[in-house]
Amino acid sequence: MSKQERVENFGVVAAASLAIAALALLASRLVAPVTSLDAGQRASAGTSIELIASARDSVCFSDELLNPLASQAEEGSPVEVQGATVPAAKLADLNAAIRAIESGGHDVGFLMLDTQTGTTVSYHADRLFYSASSIKGPYVTSVVRAALGDTVQADARIDAILRYSDNDAYASLRSQYGNDPMAALVDASGAEQLPHAGITDEVEAAAEPQSGQSIADNFYEFVTPEQMVALWDQCRAYLESGEPGAAWLANELQTPEISSLSHVGRAWGTTWAKAGWYPDDASGFATTVDAGVVRTETGDVVIAVMTTSPVDFPATAGVILPLLELHAELG
Repeated sequence: MSKQERVENFGVVAAASLAIAALALLASRLVAPVTSLDAGQRASAGTSIELIASARDSVCFSDELLNPLASQAEEGSPVEVQGATVPAAKLADLNAAIRAIESGGHDVGFLMLDTQTGTTVSYHADRLFYSASSIKGPYVTSVVRAALGDTVQADARIDAILRYSDNDAYASLRSQYGNDPMAALVDASGAEQLPHAGITDEVEAAAEPQSGQSIADNFYEFVTPEQMVALWDQCRAYLESGEPGAAWLANELQTPEISSLSHVGRAWGTTWAKAGWYPDDASGFATTVDAGVVRTETGDVVIAVMTTSPVDFPATAGVILPLLELHAELG
């Protein structure tokens, strides 16, 4: 079997396995009725959700992180919630997902942002993980926004990158358009200013050669869940803007071959997602990442889940599902 055939076979097998895992998760969980938290449970620590929502029109997501409202781990859980009060019992499934990954000797970080209220749910959100191909989503969006516009439809590389995560097509696009479009997206997001440190010493060492450079300067990056969400929040603003190329690109981002966010999130609404993975478990580059937007009935949610597990999308799906269930209850 040729290398190309092995790559294609991996995509088919991984996509089928992910679909089965996502369906199993949904079947076991979505049959139960969702009960909303009452107003008292949704109240934030000293600041109303309504106030947070009104402020979001003029405040960048990264600015909120740098000047946060009360953010703390919920009692009995390592998960941090900002902008709402959540009983510890409501975080049990997230806690279990974290334990499942960490008991296998790997690490995980995640952040979910409710774009309507500013509420965030996070764990190790300021720790670096290897992005692998997940960075392709923000990069492609930056190029379409800054350079291609409606002419994007004539560029077959875009579909190859977003649907099949084609590395050659991505390298070709970056060689043609360079780092400037991505730099503009990074600057607008404020991601560069967010705090970051390697999730492990091994990851920190792997990231060190790139530590003096911008997130925009490398084909593949080490980023935090906070940084990834900041980038995707900017992507979301463009994708829903109606600007040239936005609607076509939004449609492309709905159909990745491999994405746990897409497979799980579509039960709540339209998804825009790009995953990434690296299979070497013996290095600081080992990763499975999924990030993007879920357009729920109560508003858009931006999610980034990053792990040091090599090619383990059931693990990321196991985090995404309870995050979206929690968002539904908070809504």
